[in-house]
Amino acid sequence: MKTNTLFLIQSPYSQLDKMWADVCQMAQADDSIVIMGDAALYIPQTILDRFSHLYCLSSEQSLLNVEIKEHVKIIEYTQFADLVLQFDRCVTLK
Repeated sequence: MKTNTLFLIQSPYSQLDKMWADVCQMAQADDSIVIMGDAALYIPQTILDRFSHLYCLSSEQSLLNVEIKEHVKIIEYTQFADLVLQFDRCVTLK
């Protein structure tokens, strides 16, 4: 098990600025972040610069900007399940 934290980001588009600010306050640079739903529509550069373990489900990758796709690892549901099982702590932000 990993000692860092897995963050699941599922915020509505209207709350993304606040949600990303919350992530910056709570998460450490080595934490993993799975971006889901509307959260894939806007990922600030500060998040891309600070976190290197960013993931998005393949079914939602069409929501990502082309420039952002190089910073985000696209995963399938089975990989997502394996990822979740690696962590003792998981935080969901909605």
